[in-house]
Amino acid sequence: MSRPVTVQFYKNPDILHWGFDGYWLGADEWGDWISLPSGSKRWKGQEEVRATRMPAVLCAPRHEWWHLHYTGPTEFSDYSLFVDISTPPIWVGDNRYEMIDLDLDVGLTADGEVVVEDEDEFEVHRVDLGYTEEMTRVAVETTERIVESLRLCKEPFFGVAESWLTEVC
Repeated sequence: MSRPVTVQFYKNPDILHWGFDGYWLGADEWGDWISLPSGSKRWKGQEEVRATRMPAVLCAPRHEWWHLHYTGPTEFSDYSLFVDISTPPIWVGDNRYEMIDLDLDVGLTADGEVVVEDEDEFEVHRVDLGYTEEMTRVAVETTERIVESLRLCKEPFFGVAESWLTEVC
């Protein structure tokens, strides 16, 4: 049964960053899948921003240092998928999970190019926001692993994500 879910990203350690309101779709071996129908509420910090323009699914993996935002090909975005490098998503209640965004992002463009973004921001924030040595090491290793996974078309970033996207109302 679908239930409302709030997804909250922070900047280290507790600065509000991006947030979304969606609906829990289900879980599989990869993690929990969240539906973001078109028009879903989102915010940055304390401010609400334009609602989502296209349906998407989010994957909150268990014990992994990433978070997937999958839309598939669309005219509204340069990316068909976007992977935020973050601390592992932690459920803080039945209807909310949280994680710390570690700046690095890996995107897959509509034409299949794998792009790493915000490396400069990561270098600044790892000092200014006090990322631990473990956070820094795991963020870099995870970014490299995600890049390779996207280049090799590994799951859950393709067919698995697309099958969950078909469930979005």
